Amino acid sequence: MEGLLRLFCLPSTGIAALFFVSVLFVTNMLKPIKESQEKQSRFIAAASHELRSPLSVICANNSAIASVTNDSQKFIEGIDKECKRMARLINDMLILASADAKSWEIKKEPVETDTLLIETYEAFLPLCLQKDHSLSLELPEEALPAIISDKERLKQVLLILLDNALAYSPNNKDIILRSYTNNHFLYLEVQDHGVGIADKDKKLIFDRFYRIDPSRNEKQHFGLGLSIAKEIIQLLGGKLTVRDTEGGGATFSIRIHIPS
Repeated sequence: MEGLLRLFCLPSTGIAALFFVSVLFVTNMLKPIKESQEKQSRFIAAASHELRSPLSVICANNSAIASVTNDSQKFIEGIDKECKRMARLINDMLILASADAKSWEIKKEPVETDTLLIETYEAFLPLCLQKDHSLSLELPEEALPAIISDKERLKQVLLILLDNALAYSPNNKDIILRSYTNNHFLYLEVQDHGVGIADKDKKLIFDRFYRIDPSRNEKQHFGLGLSIAKEIIQLLGGKLTVRDTEGGGATFSIRIHIPS
């Protein structure tokens, strides 16, 4: 009790000094953590670059073998599939390492929203048809407003969300790509009718390498796509959220401010 009274009787200069020492202590405690994170990001970037070269050689040699002989075709196709899977992981790791290093290049310019959505729809439709899924594009009758953003980055995010919907939707289930406006915001959405996402997973689904329940797991997905999508949207000044689809499934929604 006596020590507590002494603390309250400290002059203002003493309190300021105590506060400064506390801040300095916390800063010094956090410094190794920050340095460790930076080292981890540098390692991921370096390792990913190093892995790219041998992977390219493996893929090239596998393609050459496939063109010469039909023997062991099943094994060759398996190698090719895993090469593409590994290439995807390496690319995702490089993207996130760039985000950590704050070296992502963002080119903001006027983007015609209708054109962006039509191009994305046409790019993804063949893959949907190949996997016995239908893809619908829902646009309002009036032209959507143009926005100031990075068209290629936005398309990258939409393709990530569409790929995610395709992976976790049963066959013959419709996937919807839509856009609409509300107040001063433009919304870009991808809706699936799959197994849905539990409330406890919604809070974590954008975390790196987070994998939810086994019924939504799929070999080609490492838990990085949604994390990349959220990083990009944040860099573009937007917001990415997820909600339940009525009747089952998940709807991912991008919100972007419409310039006045």
